[in-house]
Amino acid sequence: MNNGPKYRLSEQTIMDMEHGVVLYRIIAERTFESIERIIKKGTVGGYVCGYHNLSQDDRCWVDDNAKIFGQAKVLENAFVKGSSMISDDAEISGYSKVIGCAIVRENALIGGESVIEDNAIVEGNVIVQDHCRVIENATVTGDVQLYDRCIIGGNAYLYGKAELRGRCEVNGSAIIGGHSRIEEFVTVRDKAIIKEHAFIHGRCLINGNAKIFGYSDISYDVGGLSIINVSLSERKESIPFLKKNFIESLDIERGGNHRK
Repeated sequence: MNNGPKYRLSEQTIMDMEHGVVLYRIIAERTFESIERIIKKGTVGGYVCGYHNLSQDDRCWVDDNAKIFGQAKVLENAFVKGSSMISDDAEISGYSKVIGCAIVRENALIGGESVIEDNAIVEGNVIVQDHCRVIENATVTGDVQLYDRCIIGGNAYLYGKAELRGRCEVNGSAIIGGHSRIEEFVTVRDKAIIKEHAFIHGRCLINGNAKIFGYSDISYDVGGLSIINVSLSERKESIPFLKKNFIESLDIERGGNHRK
């Protein structure tokens, strides 16, 4: 049971000249167990610009020299530490962590048990959920959505309305954007580029300088200097062909008894 406020604003302040805000270092008013460690009464934490930045409820905490300002919120059991920075209207919730020198800003939402760390940048209207990780020097921007244990690292750049789910990994200097969808254990690395309405799925590897555009539907490895650009009409034309192959494969499995 909570007994009074979890923390208070101390008299120790700093001026963030870049953003023009005064930040107050926080001090724990009672002992509680965060997801990282036990925060004892009197523990000196990170910086906020007001009580709206860090919830007094649950087990969330801002540690080290981390900074939270603007209308940004750290809620529930989230933990922010290192020299990371959360600003604008960003929200960190669930059991998620922002650590290292990571930046989360604008309207980004980080939840579940996701981790943003190292020098990663998450911004725009990005949603990161379900144990996903954005690490190293990766940038995720725009309206990108990450679900179900995806890992974005290296110098990867994700933008637009791309959606990734299902334990996918993106690293190297790979670029993914547009309305592309990446699902089911796909690995994208090196300098591969995927954009527009491409759909990549099914345990495949996209690497080298491969470029996949248009309405391409890929479930096999693509590498080297490959360029795949399928138009919408070509994709529609391929559907009857794929359906025919599927029916023929059923005939073989069932001894030719499948009724057409």
